[in-house]
Amino acid sequence: MGWLIIQPSYTRKMKHSQMLLNKMRPIKRFLTSPLTGLLITLLILSSPASAKVAALLSNSSVGPDQPVRLTLQMEGEDEMNPDLGELETRFEILGRSTQQSISIINGKMSAKRSLILTLLPKQTGRIEIPPIRIGQESTQALVLEVAERTQQETEAESRQVLLELSLSKPKAYVEEEVLLTLRLFQAPGIRAESLTEPQPSMPDTQMRLLHEESYHSDRDGINYLVVERTYALFAYQSGTLEIGGVKYRGRSGKDRIFSFLNDPFNGSQPEIRHFRGESNRVELEVTPIPQGFAGDRWLPAKNLQVVESGLAQQTAIIAGKPVVRRIMILADGLTANQLPALEQTMPEGLKLYQERPQLKETPARTGISSSRQSGMTLIATEPGRYDLPEVEIPWWNIETDRQEVARLEAVSIEVLPNPGGASDPQPGQPQYTPEPSIPDESETIASGDQAAASGSRSETHWLVWLFAAAWVVTLFAWWYTRRNNPARPQQEAHAPDEKTADDPGKQAITEALARLESAYAERDAVSARAAWLHWAQLEWPENPPHNLTRLATRCDTAVSQAVLSLERAIYSPLDEPGWADFEVRSLIEQTAGEKRAEKPGDGLVPLNP
Repeated sequence: MGWLIIQPSYTRKMKHSQMLLNKMRPIKRFLTSPLTGLLITLLILSSPASAKVAALLSNSSVGPDQPVRLTLQMEGEDEMNPDLGELETRFEILGRSTQQSISIINGKMSAKRSLILTLLPKQTGRIEIPPIRIGQESTQALVLEVAERTQQETEAESRQVLLELSLSKPKAYVEEEVLLTLRLFQAPGIRAESLTEPQPSMPDTQMRLLHEESYHSDRDGINYLVVERTYALFAYQSGTLEIGGVKYRGRSGKDRIFSFLNDPFNGSQPEIRHFRGESNRVELEVTPIPQGFAGDRWLPAKNLQVVESGLAQQTAIIAGKPVVRRIMILADGLTANQLPALEQTMPEGLKLYQERPQLKETPARTGISSSRQSGMTLIATEPGRYDLPEVEIPWWNIETDRQEVARLEAVSIEVLPNPGGASDPQPGQPQYTPEPSIPDESETIASGDQAAASGSRSETHWLVWLFAAAWVVTLFAWWYTRRNNPARPQQEAHAPDEKTADDPGKQAITEALARLESAYAERDAVSARAAWLHWAQLEWPENPPHNLTRLATRCDTAVSQAVLSLERAIYSPLDEPGWADFEVRSLIEQTAGEKRAEKPGDGLVPLNP
């Protein structure tokens, strides 16, 4: 029979544990109460979600002019807006891309974002990538080793890409055109990615691209691909102008995907190298306007002329009828905005109506050629002889470095009386051309009676009323006849063989031919083109041709030759002086007559077959 013996030490331990449990009961009741659980839940939800950021480099060391990828990772709900200001001082960012992934594990969602940057080091040696701040946190610092270039590699790289700037002259006047030429030399296998524009040091400088071409050139045993750009440079401020800052970036090698498509069994990765270059700087001394220039507007140009058209081609100028005169300023080395506006004072009795000027610029490799055409309509209120003042434009010849004057001699015009007037107007008496209106028979008869004899006023009064009543009866009879038989005038108006001057379609065609003939007489190619298209719209109203080429295909051989000759004169770089020698109205009327002769009869059966 066994006995259970309880040791005194064990009994003391049990008593101590019971005392601890009694003390922890209030804490247990507090932790297990519903109010405590709610407080803990609110505390967890109100605490901000922690964001984890990291930075990774694709390689810890690269060769010179080789890019490296930097990946910035962030885990959390915040937006990813890294501060790259300090990073851009040490690297050139060639490209960037983003990635995002969302995962849910055990009901917990987490979002990861990545920003991948392609960096090109701006220097060699040991480069430290500083901590990048993203939101409230920062990435760790990284170190990149960039291999140093050997002397041979430096010399070879300097020959791969060349940038050259040159000026047509080292010294020029204010607002004078100077040609700036940029040449980019690229060795075989190098492709350009970016090429910036030249940067002038003065703000009041205008540059315009005139010409760009590509060609091959051999230099020092290398067959370069040359890209040449020519700019027109205008400095509007005197002083020393510096131009430079043209930067180039290119690359050699192929991308991984293109290399795989070309050779999928080649396991070696292509080596991509980036090349950078910067042009030299050139200086231009800009001098102010010379004191010897006496013109109102400073015009430094290679050539400047003033020509006119319109008055010389007029065979006769009739009083009261408009005459168009066009004066054109032609200049080499100036923009169209630099050309001055013409201001003329007309003699008394001659009215002038200015049109909106037409500005045109033609860029070429040798510079800008511009023109300003001023159209004006002259109307003489009285017949006689009028002297139009001469036109003088002082300008500065930059080739001879002296002032010259472009002059348009004074013109004398003889204005003939208007044949539509009742009699020739007396000198000093303004000519008046009456407008067409319905004649008043009562006034005509009354004036005839007064001139024939001095009869009694009562008799004349009755005669006037008698003829007025007869005129009213005549109008009523005409209206009554037209009301009872409305179809007869319409049939007569549409008779196929009847020709009337009141047909609005024929009248519009007649006016269009007159405009076309006038444009050819004035040798105005632009107006001739507009007149041809207007005539074509009247001939083919449902489907009119919208250019001269389409119009020529619809006409016969003679008219087509005239149209194509005009088109070559407008758009061809070669001179076409004989375009205005065609008698276009005769050709059109002759063609229309031949078409009418070829038409069949009206379908009536002859009386004597």
